[in-house]
Amino acid sequence: MFFISFLKYLRGYLVVYLSGYAPERFLNMCGKRDILIWNLKAVEDGYQFCMSVDAYKSLRPILRKTKTKAKIIKKVGLPFYLFRYRKRKVFVAGMLLFFCLLIRVSGFVWNIEIIGNSYLSEDTIIRFLEEEDADFGTPISKINCAKLEEKLRSTYPEVIWASVKIYGTKMTIELQESLLSEEFYQSDSDEISDIIAAKDGVITDMITRHGTPLVSVGSEIKKGDILVSGELVLYSDYGEILDYLYESADADIIAQVQYEYSDKISKKYQDKEYLEEEKMNYVLQIGDILIHNPFWKAPENLYDSSVENMQLCFGQNYYFPIYLKKIRYYPYKLVEKEYTEEEIKQIAEKHYRKYLQNLEEKGIQIIQKNVMIKKVGYSYLVTGSIMARESIVAYQPTVTQNTDQTEGNIENESD
Repeated sequence: MFFISFLKYLRGYLVVYLSGYAPERFLNMCGKRDILIWNLKAVEDGYQFCMSVDAYKSLRPILRKTKTKAKIIKKVGLPFYLFRYRKRKVFVAGMLLFFCLLIRVSGFVWNIEIIGNSYLSEDTIIRFLEEEDADFGTPISKINCAKLEEKLRSTYPEVIWASVKIYGTKMTIELQESLLSEEFYQSDSDEISDIIAAKDGVITDMITRHGTPLVSVGSEIKKGDILVSGELVLYSDYGEILDYLYESADADIIAQVQYEYSDKISKKYQDKEYLEEEKMNYVLQIGDILIHNPFWKAPENLYDSSVENMQLCFGQNYYFPIYLKKIRYYPYKLVEKEYTEEEIKQIAEKHYRKYLQNLEEKGIQIIQKNVMIKKVGYSYLVTGSIMARESIVAYQPTVTQNTDQTEGNIENESD
């Protein structure tokens, strides 16, 4: 749709008003003779529509037959624009150069949209694109979307489906991720591994699928203890070691662990008192070049700022490396204040709730909590402990034994 409108603009077209005895018959005859009309709408005593210059020149016999009149209301397009400014050669040359540059840069990627990522951050994906030479400013002709999709799936095991599409100068990357835990990716390798304790605790649940369990439910463990070994020892009927078999340990192990909580809140604090005057500045960015306002002076006071980036875009998908940065400045001064006891309690409760929420988001089940708050000088100290249940699975390489027999094969000793 954008290209069609752009081509119409390049060729130029007319906005025409039609009136007279039989305008409907005129429109039917135009259709039979394949004369293109668009943006047709009914207006007072007639119709208004758009058509090309060549089509308008062929209307005379149709107007005569239908006893209608056509009047040009407006001329739209590049040819009419250039004709209007035909004496300003430098201006026309500049416009032509500008359009040539736009056409040139339209062959590069200038906007990247990432959809569906949860485990992988946008920064991670952007770094991946940089390594694959497919980031901002890369020629579209050098980007192989199918190859990028395959490389995304092979590089990141958590990505189970990937789609890379380019529309105009915009690259859209859509992902679907597996919701498996981080432990799965840590243990997903060819190296034989033991399961070790990620932290201190007491085991409450344990299911072993592969490996030799060295602890059981109720065992008190320390961080780094081996819980399930990847080594399996084979003994003879006489208690002699016949062989060692090795496989990566696999188990679900839940333990009760304890977290120590501590938070210090000062009664005195500095607050920002914003001044009434708000200032605005604009910066033009073309590629990596920043063009600053030479008449701008930053506020003399302390200030906060916010930046709004507006990228030049034609249609929905044709982005260009031209940005207008709208910068707002909010001057303020620092004022020393004191919290009331009620405010301190509210802040302490807010911090504590956020801490518990972060634990729960990691899949940690809170089973008991106990905190207390006390005043220490000009501060309030919040301390306590939290009992929780969580997976404590971590991995380390299995130490293998040297034997005369081949690992994993047991000779048949029967006659």
